[in-house]
Amino acid sequence: MAIIYTYPSGTPQTTDILIGSDPSVTGNPTKNFLMGDVSVFIQTQIGAITAYDDNAAALLGGLSAGQLYQTTGAGAAPLNAAGIVMIVQ
Repeated sequence: MAIIYTYPSGTPQTTDILIGSDPSVTGNPTKNFLMGDVSVFIQTQIGAITAYDDNAAALLGGLSAGQLYQTTGAGAAPLNAAGIVMIVQ
């Protein structure tokens, strides 16, 4: 098998296949994922992320460390732009 950086670069296509693993199964077997399916999954997850002004507001809203939220745009700079995906600290 070649060293990964020796493969040519390319533009991702929805039909490209990504390699992953399934940690819910003993041995973490390898699985394939279509790039298009991963894209839909990410869009679905991002759409489900609740918006808060900042980290303090996310904590007050019931989130805990490690969870995702997106900014409302009403926070202080640099969080004064809506849609920035953040991790609760």
